[in-house]
Amino acid sequence: EVRDIAKVDYDHWFKSAEVFLAQCENAFKLGELKNAAFQLHQATENFYNCVLLVLTGYKPKTHDLLDLNQLCATQSNDFLTIFPCATEEQKESFKLLNKAYIDARYNKHYNITKEQLEYLVGRVERLKELVARICGERV
Repeated sequence: EVRDIAKVDYDHWFKSAEVFLAQCENAFKLGELKNAAFQLHQATENFYNCVLLVLTGYKPKTHDLLDLNQLCATQSNDFLTIFPCATEEQKESFKLLNKAYIDARYNKHYNITKEQLEYLVGRVERLKELVARICGERV
């Protein structure tokens, strides 16, 4: 029964994350970088929620990607490699992604570059692969 619930959660949240990722890529192609950043935040959040629901049955009520990443890292240290913060550029890019939930929609001064988005999309693609692998082992 627990595995059946985890499978339903996986199917729902992973698909939702994939749709947000596709919407990010579409907004990026249209030059709508702020919208792309918001969609990428949503994809990231949904991938994290997918893992947490499948592995623990719990989905926290937060949109903070740092908090979600730390919760996922308690399940697998591999999550610590997804958004490295070894350089100022990496730190700034993750900060922009984390703030995109609100600022990309409501702050007219929010700014993210194509290069930052391309970097972040690549990181979220790695997150997607990690989530698929870890959840696949459970369901």
